Amino acid sequence: MWTQLGEKKIAEYVRNQLQEDIAADQISLKEYVDPSTDDKNKNA
Repeated sequence: MWTQLGEKKIAEYVRNQLQEDIAADQISLKEYVDPSTDDKNKNA
């Protein structure tokens, strides 16, 4: 019983961490623009 409960808690924690990581990545995404041409830098 305790093992199953622990596994469920760990799986829930991992899912939550992945969701938080995805949200943080989306927030931190930037569009890099060359100010001299206003072109987006494809390599950034």
